[in-house]
Amino acid sequence: MKTTLIKAAAVLLAAGAILPASAGSLTYQGVTFTSSWSENVLTLEIDAANPTGDWAGATSLGALQLKDVGSFTNVSLSAAPGAAGSWTLSSSELNANGCAGGAHPGFGLCYSGANVALSDDMVFQFTFEGGAPSLDAPHLKVNFFGEGDRKVGSLLSQAIAPVPEPQTYAMLGGGLALLGFMARRRKKAGEA
Repeated sequence: MKTTLIKAAAVLLAAGAILPASAGSLTYQGVTFTSSWSENVLTLEIDAANPTGDWAGATSLGALQLKDVGSFTNVSLSAAPGAAGSWTLSSSELNANGCAGGAHPGFGLCYSGANVALSDDMVFQFTFEGGAPSLDAPHLKVNFFGEGDRKVGSLLSQAIAPVPEPQTYAMLGGGLALLGFMARRRKKAGEA
């Protein structure tokens, strides 16, 4: 019985420690970027109705890049707000001049085109095919613009860190509680 309980506690602890997250979040200068994924589809939500700091004058988004997403043979933009649905895909690096940096085919993607007005709940959805996509912590780069084509603020370049799901914490807590119970029983048995 003790061996079975100890094994169960170990399994719960291990599962709680290694279960992958299915969402990540990053807030920078009043803009929140949330990524989530299911199988080969990565969803990026941008909540940008009230940018602050050096993005305070931003009114539109003109380009975005995702890198550190593993390898893939093809990717498509399956959902996007407004004119972003017709943005052009490039394997080049996003820099101050758009998707004009060095190319990394099959490991990163850069979409750009007509600027899209900033708002809350801007949803981009990317569908990956082939290769071995790793969508848990994509590195995001974005270019924001003010009135006209005036670039606003610095180019964001940060990873969207994964956030563990509640059930991960529940399994971890359950495993710890079971180990505590076993230690208490062992202590009581030693006192008797």
